Amino acid sequence: MTLMARLPRFTALFIVGKIMFRVICIVISLFMVSCQGIRNPAIYNLELIYMEESLRRQNEIVEAYLKSTCCSEGKISITTHCQDALDTYKTVKVRSPYHFGMMRYLGRLTEERPFQTKLVVNGDHLCE
Repeated sequence: MTLMARLPRFTALFIVGKIMFRVICIVISLFMVSCQGIRNPAIYNLELIYMEESLRRQNEIVEAYLKSTCCSEGKISITTHCQDALDTYKTVKVRSPYHFGMMRYLGRLTEERPFQTKLVVNGDHLCE
């Protein structure tokens, strides 16, 4: 086959290839931008409930640890380990509801956007 005979065939394949590439890109883009979510909402909500319960139970264990090991004379010990545990305890206790509410909001399980709370670690009353 001469070069002139191959040129129309190559051009036709090139044009069809570019068109198919664009069609595939458009279809994938439409699928990704579509209003329907990929997740099953019931399964997603169950996963969030599982994570919430896990964090709540772990936080109970950290609280028991703080009360049994770090409390002395009605105050939390100033050791680094106890202060780190207290920071973790308060952060999980205060911030978890906001983050799980935001996950529900972003996962389209609720229409209400959660209110962000401020984190205050000092002044805890665990040892009373």
